[in-house]
Order: sequence, then structure tokens, then C-alpha cells
Amino acid sequence: MTSSTPLQPHVADTGPRPQNVIQRHPVAAFLVLALGIGWPGLGIPLAVGLPAAPFLLVLVFVALLGSALVVTRVADGPGAVRKLLSRTLIWRFGVGRWAVIVFGMPVLTVAIAAVSGTLTRPESGWLVETGTYLFATLIFGALALNLWEETAWAGFAQSRLMVRHGLLGAAVLTAVPFGLIHIPLYLEGDQTPSQIAIGLGLLFAAAPLYRYLLGMHLLDTGGSLLAVGVQHASWNAALKLGSVEGGAWEWQVLVAVALLTLLVAVGRRLRPPRSRPIGRDAESAAAAQWTAPPGR
Repeated sequence: MTSSTPLQPHVADTGPRPQNVIQRHPVAAFLVLALGIGWPGLGIPLAVGLPAAPFLLVLVFVALLGSALVVTRVADGPGAVRKLLSRTLIWRFGVGRWAVIVFGMPVLTVAIAAVSGTLTRPESGWLVETGTYLFATLIFGALALNLWEETAWAGFAQSRLMVRHGLLGAAVLTAVPFGLIHIPLYLEGDQTPSQIAIGLGLLFAAAPLYRYLLGMHLLDTGGSLLAVGVQHASWNAALKLGSVEGGAWEWQVLVAVALLTLLVAVGRRLRPPRSRPIGRDAESAAAAQWTAPPGR
């Protein structure tokens, strides 16, 4: 007798392939590499008495950008690095947004200094002061350093965290390692323990606000890393305004970033919801588009 049971055709396994640890935990892998390279890259030169500034290149291009690109390639496959870097070229997001990004920090910082009586006339004059600020923001800061730093922080880490935790959660979670990697910079020079503690305290207090501001820029510009890179450079340049009197970590800049974050948050709530992702679900969906592997 012959069996009446029909032969079953072979069906190829179409289930998901096993993932490696980097694919399962890309943000954690990035942080291990970034901190593992960044801390020695800044700490060892400081320990032997070398200035930290030249070694910022190691921090930005090796510890941060290099780690983000390697993890992106391993986690998401071919084309993922190109997709991430393409976000550095997004610049069409409105004149008003550009004005906020470029001029929000210095205008608010100078205004707060004027109200508090700590505004002085710069020795080189206001025209030179403005030119110096624009160069430090748009050329030296953004193009040389901060655009690539934020490709790692905002483009890789914060964007991926936003998929799971939304704008607020991603800002708070990114602020912690963002502050940690800057710790060696606060140990440079002859500072007392109390001065170091105050500086680090202000850093970790301001970081969540600042990351929230950058997260709003990401959402409102379609994920532009150019926007957040220039905003980061603007923060740094505002700290060096020669017309503002203050101590280490000038308090006027801290108040300015808090006020700018508040103003942008209020402004995006007043505008029609259709014009920007509002709410955790919409924020997560937007970030998922930026971070999805190519072709998925």
C-alpha cells in the first residue's frame, strides 16, 4: 500500500535571524565605546599636564562619531551610515527656525545680562563681537566639531531613545552620558573641589533642558543634525561672549537656555499639531523613520 499522506513542500525559514549583542542593544554598545575611548582620551592628557583642547578631536571624531558610525553599520547593515550622515545636510526648515537656532542664545544671554546689570561694552566693539560669535557658531563650532558631536548624541543615541521613550524620556536619558563624558574637561586647571563640584552640578542640571531643546529641533526639522549642531555651537559661543560678565559657566547663559527651551516648547504647542509631531506616539513614530534600517 502507498501512503495517502501528501508530501509537504519545503518552506524556507523566513523568521528573523538571530541578532548579535550590538543589534539588540545599540545605544548601550555606543556608550561603552564612547566612554571607554573618550574618558582616557581626555583624562590621560590631563593627568600628564597637557591641555585638553587638542584632544577634543579624539573625543569628537573617534570616541563619539567613530563609535556611532561603527555601531550603526553593525546594527543596521549596509546603507545605514549613509542614511545617518544624510541628516547632516537637512537645512530647509524655515527662516524662523534658523533665527531661533542662530540668534536665540546670544540675544537672550545679552538681554539677561542687560537686565541684571552685567552687560559691558566689548573692547573690540559690537560689530567685531557679532562677527566673532557667528564665526565661532557657524564655522569653527558647527562645522569643525559640534555637527559631528551631535551626529553621535542627537542623531544616534537620542533619536533611538526617542523611539522608545518619546521626547522627554530621550532627553533625560541622553543627558546623563552627555554629562558624564564631559567630566574630564571640568578637572582641567587649578580648581578647588568646590569649584569642580559646582561646575559639574550645573552641567548635569542644564543637560536635560538642553537635550530637550535639541530634541524639539529634531522633531520640528525632520531630524536635521545640522540644526542641532549649530544650536550646540551657539550655546558654546554664547559662553564666550566678551560683553557678559560672569563666573565659570556664566549664569546668564544657563538662564538663557532655560528660557529658550521654554519659549520653543510653548511656541510649538501654540501652533497647529499637524505642523509638528506632538505627543509621545507621534514623537516615537518620527524618530522611528530616522533610525529605521534602510529598506525596512
